[in-house]
Amino acid sequence: MSILFYKKPDYRPNAEGPLNLQKCQKFVQKTKDCRGEIPPDLSFERIISNKALPPCSLQDFIDYLAYVTNDAENLQFYLWLVDYHQRFRNAPPEETTLSPKWNFGDPQSSPRHSGNSGYSAIGGSDKTLSVLGVKDFDAIEEEDISNASLIEDRLGGEQPSPYTATLGTLKFSEIPLAESKPPEGNYRRSNSAQPFRLEINRIITHYIAPGAPRELNLSHKDRATVLYALRRTTHPSAFHPIKKVLDLTLRNQSHPNFVRWSICNGNKPWTIFLRTFAVCNILIGFAVAILLTLSHASRWYRILAALMWWFGITNLIAAYQGLCVLLLRRHTREVRPWEIDEQGRRYGATDEEALRHSKVLYEETKSRWPVKMELFGPPNTWDNQTWMDRYGMQSVFKKTFEKEVPTQEQGLHFMQNRIVRQAEAWALIITIPLTIFFTALPKGNLY
Repeated sequence: MSILFYKKPDYRPNAEGPLNLQKCQKFVQKTKDCRGEIPPDLSFERIISNKALPPCSLQDFIDYLAYVTNDAENLQFYLWLVDYHQRFRNAPPEETTLSPKWNFGDPQSSPRHSGNSGYSAIGGSDKTLSVLGVKDFDAIEEEDISNASLIEDRLGGEQPSPYTATLGTLKFSEIPLAESKPPEGNYRRSNSAQPFRLEINRIITHYIAPGAPRELNLSHKDRATVLYALRRTTHPSAFHPIKKVLDLTLRNQSHPNFVRWSICNGNKPWTIFLRTFAVCNILIGFAVAILLTLSHASRWYRILAALMWWFGITNLIAAYQGLCVLLLRRHTREVRPWEIDEQGRRYGATDEEALRHSKVLYEETKSRWPVKMELFGPPNTWDNQTWMDRYGMQSVFKKTFEKEVPTQEQGLHFMQNRIVRQAEAWALIITIPLTIFFTALPKGNLY
């Protein structure tokens, strides 16, 4: 691709209304049309497998979904499902036989065939859908999440898919889940002897049931179908419609948007300052060229204005892409507002310090995931977090000249360097005609 016409990944707006396969296919088609924009080092597989380095790591991906797009529940559920596939496969056969594979192609597996909706099939009435809960939930025992390595989607004869080839290096510790009580309500527990039934009940009340704290943006049909299936089995195949939708969404919408956002190495105040600085350089270049043209000075002195034009146009084009050339040359970026913990300590604190001081809703114990993430809990909102008030009270100067942290991902450096080279090329193309024009003008001899 010509350096002059290099483009970073296009922005994929959120689909209107609930997600379904038809809407997700639009993301897939756009990704195919834009193939080659994202280097292999920043592929979805590398990021989700936690192989990419900051600021494109899995933790950065979760932070982006939590604080920028406000849909972190998609990735949280996705990571849990990966772990659940592995644990179910490693469970004793005498337990897994109690949860047969669910066949969505079977008419008998349809909630419509049984005369019940997916919601009523799990024991809730129409009045209790939004407060779907578990009776006597205090008696639920915490389940241990075992280590997960290569996740194969071959349970019950399923064929491997791109989804399963993605997460081969995710590692999970053996820290048990923290207790989290769901909202009270009528929920009729069934098939309690099935493996992981209590955990599935918690997943339903947190992610799938209508009105759940972290309700996934699913279509009515997919939600009803999955709830109906989970009423009868805990086999991972019961999550197949959700798995397909989330995989397509994360891979073809959230991931390209995250890479696009990661290219920006400065915060919004710094970007505004940089654009203003670039425009001033361009105006100074015009002022120098005009003053020298009107004077007795040799016309060759007017070439000095070209330096100001080229420098200003380069920075203006790069700043339009959210990129600061100076920060790029130093291999740094500004810290994000949420990367400053409660005590004012900057990005780079240890995980233990971050977990101890941060107001982000993480597990109380050290996270069992490869990233800091709370699986169960309240909605993914951050309106009440202290960093918002503290950041809002900062002066414009502090917001503009924020602390810098290193950028380590070479794939990101590759994309940023191409954008800068593109800006330098266009600046040269614009500067040369301007320089020729002013140099060719006769002297004004006014002073």
